[in-house]
Amino acid sequence: MPFGKPKEPKAPKEKKPKPPKPAKKPKPPKKVKPTKKPRKGAPPQGEGQEGQEGEQPKKKKPILLFILIPVVVAAVAAALVFFVIMPRLGNQDPDPEVTEEPKPPELPEELKVGEESVPGMALEADESGALAVLAKTITYTYTNLNNAGKAAETYVGQLKGADPAFSVVDEEFVRVKDAPDFTTAEGMVLLARNLPKPEPEGEETPAPTEEPKEGESAAPDSSAEPSQSPPPSSSVPPVDEAPDMVLTVRITWSNAEGQCVVTADEAEGKVTSPPPEQQSGGQSVGIRQAENQIRSMTPAELGLPGTSMADYEIFPQDVLETVDDTAYIRLNIYESVAPYTFVGSYLMGVDGEHLYRLDADTGELVDLEFTLNLSGSSTAAPESAAPATGAPESGAPESAKP
Repeated sequence: MPFGKPKEPKAPKEKKPKPPKPAKKPKPPKKVKPTKKPRKGAPPQGEGQEGQEGEQPKKKKPILLFILIPVVVAAVAAALVFFVIMPRLGNQDPDPEVTEEPKPPELPEELKVGEESVPGMALEADESGALAVLAKTITYTYTNLNNAGKAAETYVGQLKGADPAFSVVDEEFVRVKDAPDFTTAEGMVLLARNLPKPEPEGEETPAPTEEPKEGESAAPDSSAEPSQSPPPSSSVPPVDEAPDMVLTVRITWSNAEGQCVVTADEAEGKVTSPPPEQQSGGQSVGIRQAENQIRSMTPAELGLPGTSMADYEIFPQDVLETVDDTAYIRLNIYESVAPYTFVGSYLMGVDGEHLYRLDADTGELVDLEFTLNLSGSSTAAPESAAPATGAPESGAPESAKP
């Protein structure tokens, strides 16, 4: 229960009236700019401006600014990469070679000569590429000989009958007809033979295709269309051909000392026969003369077994063959008794310069030593040298034909 008397409500306060605001001064009118003369071909200024009166001009948004900034940045970055970074990277060597100072070559310190030794050659760093190659020369001294000249003559005959055979040559490796006089107190003779060249590395040959058997039809070849062969590459370096090499045997003898000194070695060159004008006086060799030439030689000179050419039959061929732009007569040799086994083929040059033996296994031509015999009067066989079995004069025996 409230205590005391209740308060009387207050009377509302009266608002004082505000004084009226003073009237605004009117703004002076804007100066009107004089109208410019319109350009040629442009519409008059009054046209198209009626609808724009009373409209406020809109502000342009900065869209172009956002597009131009990335373009400028990308262009500057590309210029830096192209003109600054790439030239520096191109001038750098990724694998710089470390140059080493040349060192003296490693050569044998001493050279053994029997039980003795000789100091080896010592070179400085300016000859860093020098090498010491042991020579292939082999020398043997045969002592305590009763007749050194006869021993040398016997050895020469053994070398001429060897397989492959040696020839007596001069210092230019040209065959000589006359052998030295082995009855002299001392002398020297040189023999040589050609060495075969190393075979070049052969390319892999494709495997042979199997032929269809009788009654079977060959399967169609999908690769029957002509394939374009790749153009020859010009970057392949030319292969240097190996030089001609000969194996030489030099024999010196001395009856006073009772010894022969034999030195075997390799040298660059080729064993050849004398020019044809020195052999035959410019005469050409015919088929019958080529046959007589073979008959005048021994089986050992032709690389055949036996002691007499009477054990063989010679059949010259009618067709000439060409070797090094020179025509050659081919002569096939068979045994003279049944079954007339084929023993070899020989090529006689029509110029009388070379006589080759054809190796049936390798196809190589072996140059033989010979003395040209055009007459054939000493050992030549008669015209009718065909075997008694009725074999023809040219070709091969009937039983030897396939």
